[in-house]
Amino acid sequence: PMIPHLTSRAAAATPSLRVALGVASRQLHFVPVQVSVLGPQRKSLAFTLIELLVVIAIIVILAGLGFAGLQGAIESGKKAQARNDVTQLAAAVKAYQLEYGRLPEEAQIIAALTGENAKELVFFEAKTAKGNPPKGGMLNGKLYDPWGQEYIIELDDDYDNRVSHNGTEHLTTVVVETTPPGSNQKPINNVQ
Repeated sequence: PMIPHLTSRAAAATPSLRVALGVASRQLHFVPVQVSVLGPQRKSLAFTLIELLVVIAIIVILAGLGFAGLQGAIESGKKAQARNDVTQLAAAVKAYQLEYGRLPEEAQIIAALTGENAKELVFFEAKTAKGNPPKGGMLNGKLYDPWGQEYIIELDDDYDNRVSHNGTEHLTTVVVETTPPGSNQKPINNVQ
């Protein structure tokens, strides 16, 4: 800041100002004065330990929030994939029935739907499952959900368009189901 005028009493009270202004001459000039309330200025450009710890804590909190959101998105994606697979499998069984006039044999249902049938038609295209346990695909003639569990497929054996599944009778030719892991998860199936 610039000080426009000072009395000689103020100049006498402040030794640094007295030297800068000159005591002999009573004429005052604009003199730049640097006043620091906090004390001497810090010359170092380094961060203090407290500043670093605060920044690290903020980064950890934000990463934790982001990770929780990401986990929820991944789980939602797995459920969507399982719902899609269940719907596609049920449609594939019905397409097989329309083509051949019968349902595929229960022991070979996945093989029959994926092209190992008399006309070599593919009713359901499944990618190869990866991982241990295999997840989200087919391996060794079995179809796995995104959590690594085998899909449950129940067919209408007596062709009365009724399938009994988990104590409930459904009006359909096929029930396809899987259950996400966790004690409070609802099953994902094509007859909800």
